[in-house]
Amino acid sequence: MHRHRFEAKHHKRLDSAYRRRILPPSTTLKRFGLKKGMTVADIGSGSGYFLIPAARIVGKEAAAYAVDASKEMLAVLGGKKPPTNVVLVHTRDGYSFKIDSGAVDFVVASAILHENEPVKFLKEIGRIMKPTATLLIIDWRTDSLRSGPPMEERLTPDEVKAFLKKSKLKAIKTVILNSRYYAVVAKRA
Repeated sequence: MHRHRFEAKHHKRLDSAYRRRILPPSTTLKRFGLKKGMTVADIGSGSGYFLIPAARIVGKEAAAYAVDASKEMLAVLGGKKPPTNVVLVHTRDGYSFKIDSGAVDFVVASAILHENEPVKFLKEIGRIMKPTATLLIIDWRTDSLRSGPPMEERLTPDEVKAFLKKSKLKAIKTVILNSRYYAVVAKRA
């Protein structure tokens, strides 16, 4: 199945004023439980929209992993001079993260699940999660026509929940964030 991939050359779209207004990164991360001292991983970190605020929230003593399959996107992030606790992790295949098993307290996967083979992708996320870790999945609503991936590639919250279950993860709640995005919060099953 061919999947739409966000191209690194469009990275400035990720930091648009409109996106910051409807999906403020620090507020969103704190709302779903990210706190000082937690180890965080942003899977599909791109240019650091969530990763840089996450690194600041957790503080310099905690690691903030920026995981991306695009070396170009990691270079854009590195060029922003992120906080010193940021660890850039290139994943060649998109499914193997160079992070120890059970090392992460909080994982964010924003607008990325639809770009991958969901079960394989979620199983790798589950591998790096601590037993009490939180997974925050943010993805495109299927009833929003504004920008984003093709409609036929978007996943409904129910589809995400089914993929989570197959991946030995459990959806805790679903939240409509705004006119473009929804969130599914999950834990290890």
